[in-house]
Amino acid sequence: MSNWTHVAGVIRVDSIRAFDGEIDFDKKIGKECLWTSDYDVWNEASEHPERFMPMGSGGSLRKTVWENPDRSHMAAYTITIFGDLRDHDDPDAIIEWFKSICSNFLVRNAVIVVENECNGKRTWNYCFDEDEEFI
Repeated sequence: MSNWTHVAGVIRVDSIRAFDGEIDFDKKIGKECLWTSDYDVWNEASEHPERFMPMGSGGSLRKTVWENPDRSHMAAYTITIFGDLRDHDDPDAIIEWFKSICSNFLVRNAVIVVENECNGKRTWNYCFDEDEEFI
């Protein structure tokens, strides 16, 4: 029987898009390798796992990126990260990965919940505080 890890996360990103330019989210967060991805994607994920979002035996987590249509707003993007990883048993590794990708952005707020069927549930959240150093 498989051990599943269930993930739901959101990152709100501030950006001054006039100065920051386009963001390559695949490079900053990782690519997706889905059950239905072709052999070349699976082969790349096997050879270069650092290029991909966390994976289980059936594929990786997924992401969506919402871009604020009003380019004058600092709250520029909302990124969702989600999925169910088969045969992945380390919720703490997912939390650490999430923290590391948050460090690639100016984060307004972020939260992730990771639940592993055998090893429990973990939650991590962050809210920008102008008196703190950036994460």
